Amino acid sequence: MNHIYKFISKHPQLAFLLTTILLFTVYLVNLGLLPLFADASTRAVVALEMMFTEIFWVPTINGDYYYKKPPLYNWIITAVFYLTGSMSEFVFRLPSVVPLFLFGFSIYKWSKKFIGQNMAFLAAGMFVTCGRMLVYASFIGHIDIFYSWVTFLSFICLIKHGKEGNWTKFFVYSYALSAVAFLCKGLPTVLFQGISIIVVLLALKKAKKFFSLEHLLGLLVFTIPVGGYFLKYYQFNKLDGWVEFLWTQSKQRTVMDKAWYESVIHIFKFPLDHLYHLAPWSLFAIFMFRKGFKKELWNTPELKLLTLIFLANLPVYWLSPGYYPRYLFMLYPLLFIVVAFSFKTSPKVRLKKYFFAGFTVLGIVFMVGVVVIFILKNVGLEFSALQCGLVLALASFSIFLLRGLRGHLTSKLIGVIVLMASVRLLFNYVVMPDRLASGKTNLYKTGAIKIAKQTQDTPLKIVRWTAMNHDATFYIERERQKVLYHTLGFDKENLNLMESSHFTHEPDALILDSMQIRHENRIIYLVKDGK
Repeated sequence: MNHIYKFISKHPQLAFLLTTILLFTVYLVNLGLLPLFADASTRAVVALEMMFTEIFWVPTINGDYYYKKPPLYNWIITAVFYLTGSMSEFVFRLPSVVPLFLFGFSIYKWSKKFIGQNMAFLAAGMFVTCGRMLVYASFIGHIDIFYSWVTFLSFICLIKHGKEGNWTKFFVYSYALSAVAFLCKGLPTVLFQGISIIVVLLALKKAKKFFSLEHLLGLLVFTIPVGGYFLKYYQFNKLDGWVEFLWTQSKQRTVMDKAWYESVIHIFKFPLDHLYHLAPWSLFAIFMFRKGFKKELWNTPELKLLTLIFLANLPVYWLSPGYYPRYLFMLYPLLFIVVAFSFKTSPKVRLKKYFFAGFTVLGIVFMVGVVVIFILKNVGLEFSALQCGLVLALASFSIFLLRGLRGHLTSKLIGVIVLMASVRLLFNYVVMPDRLASGKTNLYKTGAIKIAKQTQDTPLKIVRWTAMNHDATFYIERERQKVLYHTLGFDKENLNLMESSHFTHEPDALILDSMQIRHENRIIYLVKDGK
């Protein structure tokens, strides 16, 4: 089997590519199994309504103007729906999974120039397989992976062109990417761009460039597409709602929106939470805590600048008690690149050996767990012999690579990534089907689809103030192939979706059917005028 180690040593880039293809394939397994949930369904509804109305400049939900996010990511979803001819959950989530691996490639391609290809692959692998990505964010369909990738690319532009002193590219390229990011998510982009530009200019002792013609050109590059979009939007609707909602959305969950004691608790809880979200790679941070590491970090200009960008942007979220971890995805790679560099430069050879030995032990324990799960499948876990064999084969291969001969660092690094792939594969085969069977998300989906099929050829409206979840709206609209509009009151000429609290005002309402929704498990009724 030594020829495998030799192949990896001689062709590391090909080995990295094959590992990436393997990991990407694993991430696609059962990607469309779970129904839409969380904020992902909001993006899906906006995309559907753009398709059905053929008005792509104005985001809407149930026909009402939607102001919380600009529409660029919805355009991407719409394009994927058109290109594939499908509006399935699998297709909807592709614009999140594909950018995740493009994100990883960007980390590798850029950082290998100053930390080496092995450590660049490790940093990219850390990001793609960290706990938050591995068992949550990568299969939801949120906007944040794509948005964070674009923001990370703007960081790269600032560091690369700032170091080279090419100020036109420094401002123009970063502002162009920021325009894309703004049209995805709004005002948080301005904060990232502003803080990062100031930090890099101060670090390079070029603060005067902030008031330069190059900066003005960059601002124009940002303003033209962003301003152009809102100018086009104004042809359909006034801009008042955008000003209010973009500000509200940006300050939401910050100290401006939370009680003081929540902020205090969050300050202490924040780093502990990320030990979990970044696991198992957060363990590698131990290599940063040694004498002389800061000096090594500061001696590499790219590492110094990315560290300063990380440290300058982090407090915004550390001091925001209502934040979600996905808001920091653009900062995770900055930390992982530094962690990988600390691992590379650490003289503690024995500690490194212990780390790989620890992963080997974890791999063996994991394999035992897989066998136990297979034996217990008769108590409710659907886990076939083929699925069990695939997971065990991946885990076995990872242990083989981890136990590679001395000096085969590349093999060991690939072994750790393959082990994480086997964990994700088990998650896909066992946890996802279990969630589908035991949770209520499928109940919500089937209920909405049932209502849609019953009303396929009949006008249907939602009585305003009915607490309809966006996932329910998505499934009804997808099945009916039309927008589900609000109505101000009970529409006696058509079918209505409404809550029981509305019945007191409509004594002639006749209940035809009902469905349960995610919001507080409320019941929504399908009714018509009984007269």
